Amino acid sequence: MILRPATCDVMTVTQGSEVNAIGSSLPYTQDDWWAKRRATDLLMEDIGGVVTRVGDETVGEMWSLFDGTDVLNEVDPQFAKNIETHIGKVLKGDPFHVSANTDPKGDRSLAPQDQDPDMLLHVVKETDAGIVVRGAKYETAAAYANQAFTKPTIANWGNAELSDYAVGFICDLSSSGLKFLCRGGFAGAHGGCPRVDHRDYPLANRFDEVDTIVIFDNVLIPWENVLFYRHTRAASFIRATLHRYSAFAFVQRTLKQADQMIGTALFNARQTGPEKQPAVQEKLSELAIWREGINAHLTASIALGETSPAGLMMPNQSLLMTGRCHALNNLPKMMHIARELCGGQICVTPNVATFDRLRPSLGWTNITPSMTTGWQKIDASCWLLLVTSSIPIMLATG
Repeated sequence: MILRPATCDVMTVTQGSEVNAIGSSLPYTQDDWWAKRRATDLLMEDIGGVVTRVGDETVGEMWSLFDGTDVLNEVDPQFAKNIETHIGKVLKGDPFHVSANTDPKGDRSLAPQDQDPDMLLHVVKETDAGIVVRGAKYETAAAYANQAFTKPTIANWGNAELSDYAVGFICDLSSSGLKFLCRGGFAGAHGGCPRVDHRDYPLANRFDEVDTIVIFDNVLIPWENVLFYRHTRAASFIRATLHRYSAFAFVQRTLKQADQMIGTALFNARQTGPEKQPAVQEKLSELAIWREGINAHLTASIALGETSPAGLMMPNQSLLMTGRCHALNNLPKMMHIARELCGGQICVTPNVATFDRLRPSLGWTNITPSMTTGWQKIDASCWLLLVTSSIPIMLATG
């Protein structure tokens, strides 16, 4: 989309003589945030779904560390220079940049050093070239990304000022010693998988982001990629401020998910006919109110933005985090409402293969997406035939 004439102006920003991706550019004004929001909205609408990892949501984590220059300078002034250098590289090089936060949990009742030392990521030695690390991290999209901002998830360091587990760095995901264990994906499924036909599961096939356990087996991290090392204060700072900027991107994606849920529920109600019933309209209104609440908090967080310690424009933290809670605390309820509005139609509708197989014998030339105005030739016996003919397929595929 950056290269398309019709969309390049929305997806890029001109800074001096350079044209860079808008998502990775540092925000200094409210207009910068409006531009970022327009670009993300356009991206989601263009691809027709919601995808989380596109870069704008993870580069914000580095901006949070950029705000902590004074903390990094206490550890080592070089670390503050490193974060500034990497922010510039992300802006100009436009790598696929992801986030590495979550550790394999192990025994949470024990401190890291009191259990398998390789369960959590830690430094095993220093060299002239950099630090050597071992352990593991869960990282969404790591298997096909360029680099990851890697940091600890430990919140309680006790009284320790130094720890080998307090380490943050930019990891080149082509580094020697990395192993990737990926969960099975939905896209391109084959064989007996029920998702073999993308028309049966259009979203799962197109918007699957593969989670990966990344194993660090004595991986060398060059000093220029190290952002903090051993100092628990720096580690605590990044955990406390990690979502200062990136929360905006995640809340915006929840807004698009709300749009998707409303569209699905409304389409289904129109397809089967009850969209005029007051009880159905009330449930649709609940979805819309939830959606507009998210939208209002996002909008207000920009309009009442705050200046960060490093001089960046920071979304209003109180409004942004309140919007985040509103979006996610109500998500289970909204999912339940969407399921109620769709009823059992999605789970009992035969798959595409069944329609294709029975279309000639039933004399259909076309199937329109309306149960009320189309599908005139489907009487009760035909629908029963469709459903029952799908039961063996469902039982065989789970």
